Amino acid sequence: MWEVYNIDSDYNATPDGEYEVNAWFRHDWKPLTRVDVRRGLQVLSFARADLLESVKDLPGEILERTYPQERWSIHGILGHIAKAEWWYLDRLEMAGSARGSLPQETFEMLAAVRTQLEKVLPDLEGVEMVRGVQGEIWSPRKLLRRAIWHELDHIEHIRKLLAMS
Repeated sequence: MWEVYNIDSDYNATPDGEYEVNAWFRHDWKPLTRVDVRRGLQVLSFARADLLESVKDLPGEILERTYPQERWSIHGILGHIAKAEWWYLDRLEMAGSARGSLPQETFEMLAAVRTQLEKVLPDLEGVEMVRGVQGEIWSPRKLLRRAIWHELDHIEHIRKLLAMS
C-alpha cells in the first residue's frame, strides 16, 4: 500500500498543496541486494533501448509536434525523462553534478544522467539509507523503482502520441 498526498511549503499535508508526494512502499526500506542491482541495471538497459528505438527515425517535426491536452512534445518527454532521473539521483545526493551543468542536447543529457545512475547503483548494494527530502521519503530501492517505472511509463506515453500522429 502507499499514499499519494500533497504538501504545502511548510511540508504540511493539505489537499491543495503545491507539491505531490509520490508513492513510498514499505518494501522501499529494504537495502538493495546484488541481484536487485543487477536486475535493475538490466531492466534500465532494456527500457533505454526500447525508448531510443521508438524515437530513432523520427523527423524533427514529429519530435517537436505538440498534441492537444498533452504537456510535452516527444522531444519534451525525452528531456523530462533525463531531468527526472537526475532529480531521483539528487534525492540521495548522488546526481554527480548540478542540473545546470547537464548537457543541453537532449540525447546527450539522457546518456549523461544514465551513465551516472549506472555508476552509482552498484555502490548502493546493501546500503541502509532512507532520507527525507522536501517532505518526501527516498531510499536506493525507491530511486531504482521510480527510475524504471518512469521510463517505462513514458515509453508508453510516446507510443500513444505516435499512434495519434
